[in-house]
Order: sequence, then C-alpha cells, then structure tokens
Amino acid sequence: FGWHGRPASVGVRWRARRMLAPCITTASDDESDGDEPQRQTNRDSFMLSQSGTFNLADFKLNKSGMSAKSAPTPQPAGSMQQVIDVQSLEELKMGDDLGAGASGTVKKATHTPSGLFVAVKQIQILEKAKRDQMVVELRIMRTHECPWLVTLHNAFYEDAAVSMVLEFMDGGSLADVITKQGPQAEADERKLALIAMQMLNGLNYLHRQHHQVHRDLKPANVLINSRGQVKIADFGISSQLDSTHGMCSTFVGTTCYMAPERLNGSNYSYGADIWSFGLIMLEMLLGKFPYPHQENYFRLLSLIMDEEAPSVPETTFSNELAEFVSLCVNKNDIKRPSANDLLKHHWLRKHPTDDMLLSASLEKMML
Repeated sequence: FGWHGRPASVGVRWRARRMLAPCITTASDDESDGDEPQRQTNRDSFMLSQSGTFNLADFKLNKSGMSAKSAPTPQPAGSMQQVIDVQSLEELKMGDDLGAGASGTVKKATHTPSGLFVAVKQIQILEKAKRDQMVVELRIMRTHECPWLVTLHNAFYEDAAVSMVLEFMDGGSLADVITKQGPQAEADERKLALIAMQMLNGLNYLHRQHHQVHRDLKPANVLINSRGQVKIADFGISSQLDSTHGMCSTFVGTTCYMAPERLNGSNYSYGADIWSFGLIMLEMLLGKFPYPHQENYFRLLSLIMDEEAPSVPETTFSNELAEFVSLCVNKNDIKRPSANDLLKHHWLRKHPTDDMLLSASLEKMML
C-alpha cells in the first residue's frame, strides 16, 4: 500500500489529519446526519441511517467518504502529508488483489483523476471482529500523523462494506523483499540500517506519542516503496495503553512473531513489538524465519518460550549489528530497549540516512 511517486497533479492535495475518537456509537437518523454529537453506547452496537451512513463516535462513513463531526485538532509543524483527494469509489478503477490484512482483503486500484495508484482495503462490517478491527485501524490512521505509517486517503461505506483507500507501496512488503533477495551480505548493513531506522521511527511514534502497541508486527506488515520509504501497516489489532508504562493482557496477532511473554499469557507492553522487530531483523539477515523449521507447531512455540533466542552470525556480520539485534530479542522483556533507545544505538548512528541507497536496491529488484 503506498503512493506511486509521480508528481502531484489533479486530485492530489496537502491536508492535515483530524483527531477522532475510537468508540462505536448509535444515533437516530436525525442525529446521524446533523451537527449534534451522537450519544455513546455499547461498543458492540452501531447505527446505519436511512441515508446509508455508517456512524461512529466522532466521524461517519457513506458513499461520499469519511467526515469528522468535530473540528480538526491543530497539527505540529511539519506534520502535513501528501494525500490523494479521493472523492468517491467511482473515481477508482479496481485492479489486482494485493493480499489480505488482519481485517480485510486489499486490492490495487487507479485513481482516475490523478492517474495515481492506491490500495483499497475492503471490510465487511457485519462481522463484529472485522468491524472492531476496522474501527481501531481508522482511529489510528486518521489521528496518527507520521511519515513512517501508511497514509489513509479516505474511507467509504457502501453495500455493508467499508472501503479504506490507502497509499500504494510499489515495493511490496519486507516479506516480498526477503523472498526475492535471500540472505543479506555484510556489505548490505547500510541498507538494513535504513530499513531498521524507519521501522523504529514508526514504532517510536506509536509507542511514545500514542501509547499504542502494534501487536502484529511481521515482514508482511512492513511496506516499502521505490523511493526508499519504509512504512508500518495493518493496525487492525493494535491496542492503546493508558500510559507509556501500560500493560496488555490480550492474546492476538501472528503467533510466530509473538514475544515469549505473550505466548505464555503474561502481561506485555511495548517491548513485545521490539521482540517482533528483532525477529524481522534476523529474518532479513538470514533470508528465512530465524527459528528452525518444526513439523509440530507447538514445538515451535515451545522453542520461542523456552530456548535461547536466535542470534546474528558474527562471522558474517559486524559485532555492532549482532549486539543491536540481541538487545531486541532479549528473553527478559524488561531488559529490551525502547524504540527510542534503539534509534540512538551506535550501529544505527554510524550509517548514513540517505534513502537513495535503499531506493536503488529496490528498483533493481523490481526490474
């Protein structure tokens, strides 16, 4: 999911995100189409008005798109992002399937007024689990102004489904890159550092600014474009914590990338995302999932919980990189550094931040 990289033209503009609340609400038809605030009710309930509007707490969705009922919250300087101005689904020419996320399927589409590519995630709201995931994802993407998270252009409700129009990332996911490229060489540590730095910036923003644990960080949810940009996607099962020291106790996400404390049912916090990040780093280095293949799924879970964490082959890679990764996959979650701390690590700081290196590498892979 990401933008195509062409110059801004028809249908492309700059705008700031609106700050919106996450709760599902109900309202009468008069309330849903008026300016009065809707009354909050049980999270499991929702209202469809006679005019075909799907109502959420502070925003609503219909054929015309997504609109907020409160004034936009002022954004900090430099927080503006390029947004394709999609006015309706009729402006989109649907293309190939791109895959499936935590809450819905994703298709590639062309925004005909601008000629730019977008990704369209389609979610059936009548399924409660998918509806709840959609609400979480919409809240995050409409309130989190960050260049390291995938951008939401607009969202529409039609025929019992919500279509989220997202930026199209033409480089695919890290899972695609790992499959095509295989194990990394020592000379590629600069490229690894560029990917790691952008992932950590995204996690740092989620953790510090919005107290959000992603909970499903894996190579397929880290997207890249040909401009060398790396962005985190698929926030359908993210969880918001009360503070930077908050803890979660739910069990959701892709099990193979879960931290040991999650697998054994303990409370967990932001360190769970750092563990997942560490496994992704190892997978990029090795060209495969860092734990040995197991015929028995439960044996794999036992390895993650009970055995030593995998490590970087020091004969191939630098000692600094080996130390960096080992910090991320420390079995003791209390000893794992934060995303902000990792951004200050000497392995990252010694590498340049020029995206052109990563961009050139991706362009070769896409030929």
